[in-house]
Amino acid sequence: MSAVGHEIDVTLADLAADVRALTPSEAAERVVPAAEEIGARMRGYQQRLRHAAHRRVMLLRARYDGIAAQRPFRRPFDLIHDRNRQLDELSMHGNAAVRRLLRDRQSRLAMMAGKIESLSPLEVLGRGYTITQDAKSGAVIRSASHLRVGQSIITRFAAGTAISKIESLNPETSNGRA
Repeated sequence: MSAVGHEIDVTLADLAADVRALTPSEAAERVVPAAEEIGARMRGYQQRLRHAAHRRVMLLRARYDGIAAQRPFRRPFDLIHDRNRQLDELSMHGNAAVRRLLRDRQSRLAMMAGKIESLSPLEVLGRGYTITQDAKSGAVIRSASHLRVGQSIITRFAAGTAISKIESLNPETSNGRA
């Protein structure tokens, strides 16, 4: 900017400058904006800043309200009560399942015990059968062919035992046929 003075002449500075002012006062007015313009610009910035701050506060308030409206924040103990109720229900169902399983296992065990008991040598003896053993060795005698005359044997009954001596053998019944 060129502002040499009150001269009407055109100087070389005027020709080189982008803008030419007639007086230094006019140059100052052109370079420095008016106070009203600065004030208006400041009021505009202030208004924009106020609106931006208000929008930010409203956004944060909406986020806060959204979070505060969620169930854990409105009624914090409800979640604990719900979990406690679920735990009680699971415990009840688990206990019932364990009782059912235990009853099932007990009935299976009783059935197996009955089968085992029916096969027990003592049960067989209770039905009228006996167990015959060699008196010396205690070996079980399963066939008359394993006996000899004069041999001592022990016969075990359901209640008690008897000791016998072989006097004779009948070869026709020694194979289990009469």
